[in-house]
Amino acid sequence: MTKKTIGILTHYQVHNHGAILQLYGLYHTLQNLGLAPCVLTYQKNFDFISPELKNKYALSAKSIPFYLHYLREQGLAKTWFNFGKKRLLARFNSQHFVFSSLESTRLDYAVVGSDEVFSLEAGINRMMYGYDVRSKQIFSYAASFGQTDIKEMEQKNCRDMLAAGLKKFSHICVRDQASAQTVEKLIGQKPVIHFDPVLLYGFEKEMTDSSFCPPEGPYLVVYAYDRHLNTPQEIAAVRSYARAHHLKIVSPGFYHAWVDKNLNVEPLELLQVFKHATCVVTDTFHGSVLSILTNRPFAAFVREMNQNKLGFLLDSLDVGQARMSTWEALPDVLGRRQDWHTINKNIQHERAGALSYLEEALYD
Repeated sequence: MTKKTIGILTHYQVHNHGAILQLYGLYHTLQNLGLAPCVLTYQKNFDFISPELKNKYALSAKSIPFYLHYLREQGLAKTWFNFGKKRLLARFNSQHFVFSSLESTRLDYAVVGSDEVFSLEAGINRMMYGYDVRSKQIFSYAASFGQTDIKEMEQKNCRDMLAAGLKKFSHICVRDQASAQTVEKLIGQKPVIHFDPVLLYGFEKEMTDSSFCPPEGPYLVVYAYDRHLNTPQEIAAVRSYARAHHLKIVSPGFYHAWVDKNLNVEPLELLQVFKHATCVVTDTFHGSVLSILTNRPFAAFVREMNQNKLGFLLDSLDVGQARMSTWEALPDVLGRRQDWHTINKNIQHERAGALSYLEEALYD
């Protein structure tokens, strides 16, 4: 019997471990539900970012000045690290996913998500709202608008177009309350909320893999974009805690010149780095997700730019004790004990609800 095909619309070009892990989680969950998934490729729209930044993503001869400037500004070590990371993640993607063109692929289903697929930060990507998708049915899973709100849609003259697109969806699922409220304002429909595919899939089999050797000795993971966690105050707080607890400071996936060790790892190896860490300091959504998944003590510095998604994640899974608003609080936050038994039970309950949603979207 031929399996039904389902195309996944997400930010597949992003050189970010969290984005790839959420794709991996959704991809394999759909496989486990008896479908044949593929990742849909498309030409991304960059109308709302600067020409200089556009050249970073739309690789061509025009990108050369951008990367020469990057090399001068960031230095050889960071540039070389990110070059290696890009190659590593590209190889991982080619080994683990089937890719197919949005323009030429006929599908039984298409799913939009997860990640900030409804965001207008870079530009209007029509396919994320159901346009030009060659599928009998389209729905979303754990999608997010990020920082995009109704006011921004109106300023960019696309509110009606986005609303008309979302009305085509048979089912709508988002991953945070702010996105749910935005959908309701747009189309008058209250979507369901389910968590990120990393938590949905669970990665139980992958985390038993013993082929990867994590760093030796006790260590603290710093997981933050390389442009963050670099101020003197932030560095001093993390170093002070690490020294007091005899921990090395390790940064997997992002380069920080001030840590003890930067690790270029594949996405599944990142799970192992988190799993064997003594604790984690992060200001990212997926840094918190991986800490929760691996039951690691963690401190999550919530910034205004990720309050919608990160703040909601912490509150919805009852790990609000990990929230940190000042760096002076780092020792206190990492010293708090989380009730992992109850948290894991909540995750299992939410996982069952998320799978029920997918089954309903697929077989209703």
